[in-house]
Amino acid sequence: MRLFGVILIAVFLAGVWGEAGALTPGGPRISPAVKGEEVRKEPEVKKSPAPANSVRRVTKLVKRIEAGVLYTETGRYSLAGVQVLDLTKSFQAAGREGMPQKTAEMTFVNNLLKEVVIRQRQ
Repeated sequence: MRLFGVILIAVFLAGVWGEAGALTPGGPRISPAVKGEEVRKEPEVKKSPAPANSVRRVTKLVKRIEAGVLYTETGRYSLAGVQVLDLTKSFQAAGREGMPQKTAEMTFVNNLLKEVVIRQRQ
């Protein structure tokens, strides 16, 4: 019976010292839960996902198209493996000034030319 009493006293003292350690400045701080108060979390900063593909559309005036190469006023582009949609009418005009200008709407995906739509400009 004495042994049981000593164990109870030791457990009691360990509990008291444990609570005293929690209240000391260097010890862990545990605040009691207040009834009716919800635990508030810090709002998470949501980031937009990194773009998987960067798509860019550019419109340029067309000088000519020869042998699978598109020549514009600023450069030339190879049309190999590129989807080309030509929406222009074929004119058999005698003079150059009577023909409308053509524009190329180019779609780049990850800086690679993927699609070209050629239109007439009035």
